[in-house]
Amino acid sequence: MLEVAIIKHLKYGFISITALLVGGCGSLVPSSSSDEISSSYFDSSLTSSSEYIYPTPAARINKKIATVTHFPYIPSNYEYFDYRSAAIELDDVVFNFANNPNVVLPSYISTDPSSWQPIGYWLDQPRQPPVYDPLETGYLKRTFGLPTYVGDNRVISSGSEAMTTIASVLGSSFLGIDKQSQMFGSDEYDFVEMTFASYDTGSKLVHNYGIQGQSFWYDLFPQIIFTRLYDLYQSTPFMREMVLNGADEWLEALPYFQTNGQPDFEFVGFNVVLESPTLTGGHIEPPNGGLAFIFYAAYEMTKEEKYLDGAKEVLDYLQTYQKNPNYEALTDYAPYVAAILNAKYETNYDVGKFLDFIFDGDSAFRPGWAVMNSNLGGFPAHGLVGQSGDYAFAMNSFHLATTLAPLVKYDVRYADAIGQYLLNLVNNARVFFPHTHDLSHQSMNRYLPFDLKGSLVYEGFRNYYNSTTGYAMGDATTMFGQPSDLSLYSSAFIGGLGSIVSPTNIEAILKIDLNKTDSFGRNDFPHYLLFNPYEDNRIIRYDGPETSYDLFDLSSQSFIARNVSGSINIRLPARGSLVAAELPGNSFPVLEDDQYFVGEVPLVRKTVAVNLTNIVTRQQLTSSSAINIETLTPADDEVVNMTISFNDIIVYDGVPVMVFHYDKNMLPNTDYTLKIEITSEKGHRDYVTKRVVCL
Repeated sequence: MLEVAIIKHLKYGFISITALLVGGCGSLVPSSSSDEISSSYFDSSLTSSSEYIYPTPAARINKKIATVTHFPYIPSNYEYFDYRSAAIELDDVVFNFANNPNVVLPSYISTDPSSWQPIGYWLDQPRQPPVYDPLETGYLKRTFGLPTYVGDNRVISSGSEAMTTIASVLGSSFLGIDKQSQMFGSDEYDFVEMTFASYDTGSKLVHNYGIQGQSFWYDLFPQIIFTRLYDLYQSTPFMREMVLNGADEWLEALPYFQTNGQPDFEFVGFNVVLESPTLTGGHIEPPNGGLAFIFYAAYEMTKEEKYLDGAKEVLDYLQTYQKNPNYEALTDYAPYVAAILNAKYETNYDVGKFLDFIFDGDSAFRPGWAVMNSNLGGFPAHGLVGQSGDYAFAMNSFHLATTLAPLVKYDVRYADAIGQYLLNLVNNARVFFPHTHDLSHQSMNRYLPFDLKGSLVYEGFRNYYNSTTGYAMGDATTMFGQPSDLSLYSSAFIGGLGSIVSPTNIEAILKIDLNKTDSFGRNDFPHYLLFNPYEDNRIIRYDGPETSYDLFDLSSQSFIARNVSGSINIRLPARGSLVAAELPGNSFPVLEDDQYFVGEVPLVRKTVAVNLTNIVTRQQLTSSSAINIETLTPADDEVVNMTISFNDIIVYDGVPVMVFHYDKNMLPNTDYTLKIEITSEKGHRDYVTKRVVCL
């Protein structure tokens, strides 16, 4: 017999439900009420008309990333690092070989770092016909080469990796450097077209050098970054066809991703010509969300449903997948694409689960690979990506920011979590730069004479000397016998991070551009994430355009400022965020079917949220374990129903609760997906899942 007592009361416009439940499948404790910002965004002490801010109290509806809840709000050694300036310097250091138009192949002398510059070099085909079709003949014009690591002699015999050349062009392009018409001396070069050299006419893919089909990572990532590059240069001849050819080849491959008639992505690679998966020993490199992004991009380019169906097929597989498939940077695209499809095409993918794939350290195929939540050799490493507790990698750390920042536009509930993650990343990724360490804490014994500002980063940073100190290094010297661990493929995505982050007038409050790396995204208006890590409200200076604009906060779904121009002062909530959309002055967002529009452009949906506040992935639970639940709704809504299930076993269905203990008799000892789902009075739904072990 289930007895329920419900007391409704109003507090600051929020309805909370207090419920006492006895008997049934377990003991329950009442649900929490929604959180609130009681203070205005407007600083009433400001009197200048140029500083007028439209006052708006607001509710905060947040989704948590469990790992990030353990990050510092502000790193103890916080110092802003100017990644944008580093990336601009990097472009000059890497591409200054173009100042000499003559072909000069490299001759890197391992013992003489001065011989490692120029880093890049020209490659000319013996014959360059005036008219040709690179889709049929391959690219036959001038291109360029770059070593994977500075001074890496293997490039002379093996050639350049697409991972390095395409990423270098993309990273600079994210910054706004026009790599399609870049001047060196009196000559203009199109480095975008030169990336066509990595297009394989046999497989119709852009992939790394070597035989296609040996590695999902080396086959998919170059295709992904080439696709993202196309988004910035859509008028480039032949490039669209190369992007779509790649999407078509992988779409044709999808039906073969199976074992015994069931979908299965657990392969090391797939040969698109032979239509055959590749298995090499026990090594597995799942395609993960990277494949979904390739299809999503093709859909945005063409609006052909087959591509959207392909993206959904990949995410459908991951939605029910019972392992963590995280491998390298391909997984970075799963939550990003899922959030986009949920927002734009009304799917219901588990963005939180896909974020857990990235942030948790339980990968089935690269154990320990995750976003770090610890120190490395005395240096804070929260937000860096790599082997937890051992080895952080620069490229992966920079790259992840390029997918998680734009995610906030599509699921604004993650604004606080991603703001806190990015603040830690911006501080801690300094460890990859040589000039942030003395020479005793890095594998090089001197600073490069041609990179005086230290824009070329180490591949990684790890515990060293019995884990007593941090050490900047890489695999090149220890595994490949090369003279330098300074890595071009790792440095390339500095431009991605540099394009996203900028400081404000308040230390440790960043202005995060959510559009810069949102490839094929909804970029009609500028969007910025502003996260306040302090325990009290802070007023920052917001630098807007000199023309009239409105500032609309997606988090509270209300105006911050109306018809202002230039710089204004705005108040950020304590340990909270604003997601500011910069709209034309005197805009009038219209609410239609619980979604705000400006004209025909959608801004944000009304929503609710549920969080598990004390359960981590793979946590062992017993019937005495308290499962703490948080629910959040707008002021004019409330949660009316909650279901709790372990796999398909529903253990509770009723009024919302905030603590739950399961009945041991209902659950045999095994692994489960714990799912909490809520429904609000206005019909909004949300859910959260965790993979747990019940004992």
